[in-house]
Amino acid sequence: MRKITLLFGTLLMLAVSAQAQQREQTLLGSPEVRLSGIWGSFDHSYAYFSDDFAYARGGSIGIEISRSLIVAYAGNEFRQYPVVGNSGDRFDLQYDGLLLGYTPNSYRAIHPRFNLFGGSGRARLGESEHDNVFVLKPSVGIELNTTQWFRVGLEAGYRFIAYDDFDRAAGADLSSPFVNIALRLGLSWGK
Repeated sequence: MRKITLLFGTLLMLAVSAQAQQREQTLLGSPEVRLSGIWGSFDHSYAYFSDDFAYARGGSIGIEISRSLIVAYAGNEFRQYPVVGNSGDRFDLQYDGLLLGYTPNSYRAIHPRFNLFGGSGRARLGESEHDNVFVLKPSVGIELNTTQWFRVGLEAGYRFIAYDDFDRAAGADLSSPFVNIALRLGLSWGK
C-alpha cells in the first residue's frame, strides 16, 4: 500500500509540474506580441485639389508593437487653403483620429510602411459653410532609419472625405491624392 501511495504521489507531482510549465498562450501574453517602442512624428502633407495645391501640417504620437505595428493618435490641419469648385471658395480642413501603421522589416535601414488613418474633423468652404467630416487616408511609403531614434518617411496615398451639408462642392472635389513627408522621433528596443 505504501508503494502505491508513493507511486501515485510521484505521478501526481510530475503531472502538476508539467502542467505548471505549460503556459496558456494568449494574443497579448505571447512573447511575440510586446511593446517595443514609442514614436512621435511631424508630418508635412501636400495635396492636389481642383487645379490648386494645399499644404497641411500635423503630427502623431503612438506606440510600436513587436517592431512592426504602430498604433497612434494623429492629427492634421491645412496651412495653405486651396480654391475648390467653380465658386472660387477656399477650403479649410482640420481632423484627428486613429493611425494604424505596419512596418515590416523595420530593423533594416530602408523598409516599407503601410498606414491607415481614420478620424473626424471640421471643414470650412468659403466663409459661410461649415461641416463635420469623416476622413479616411490609406497610404504606402518607404521609411529610412537615419539613427536609432530618428526616421524619415515618404508616403503617398488618397484622402477620402465624407461630409453631410456642403452644397457647392462634390465629394470628388474634396477628396484628393496626397504626398506626406514624416520626421519621426522616438525609440525602439528589443529585436
